[in-house]
Amino acid sequence: MGRRSKVRLSRGAGTARKVKAAVFASPMFFVAGVLIWMPADLIVEPFTENPINVWGSLVPHLFVTVGFMLGVYIVGAVGLAIVAVVPYACWLDGTLLGERLWFRTRWVDLSTADIGSLDDPRRNAVSLLVARSADSGIELRLPVSQGGGSLPSEELIALADAVTGTRVRSGADDAAFVIADRLRALAARHDAQMQT
Repeated sequence: MGRRSKVRLSRGAGTARKVKAAVFASPMFFVAGVLIWMPADLIVEPFTENPINVWGSLVPHLFVTVGFMLGVYIVGAVGLAIVAVVPYACWLDGTLLGERLWFRTRWVDLSTADIGSLDDPRRNAVSLLVARSADSGIELRLPVSQGGGSLPSEELIALADAVTGTRVRSGADDAAFVIADRLRALAARHDAQMQT
């Protein structure tokens, strides 16, 4: 299948969000580094005494250990936040849906994949598009509408067109076509809201 130019979907972290994440993380990493570095020698000191004076030396340093653990926690929490925010992105390339997470990009052909969805019954809208490749077993989960907002209408229509792609409708309840129709309806509602 020939590749067309990739279209970046409005999901994942944009440049502004990545910059904010880096700016927020820098002082957190500095504080965590201080919390880890300063008490490190005090934690080790009681174990280097001969003999070890547990009550006179180790116990008073327990608060230092708490500071050390807090520093490790901050590094872990901020690190996980950056792992979640910075590398994630989605593209649509013809009928191919791609998802990048750090050093790997996974692709699923929407025109041949098993298509499902998780829905928001309050708004009768697709909230999550689930595409599973029958060949590779790769499953991608694309958030379509979250928190009252959805992908732009042109992206919703492009997704719907990619899903129906080269498929032949097998009946009125063909899941792929039903979901594609709902994506187009969501795009129409999005356009109507923009015009009011």
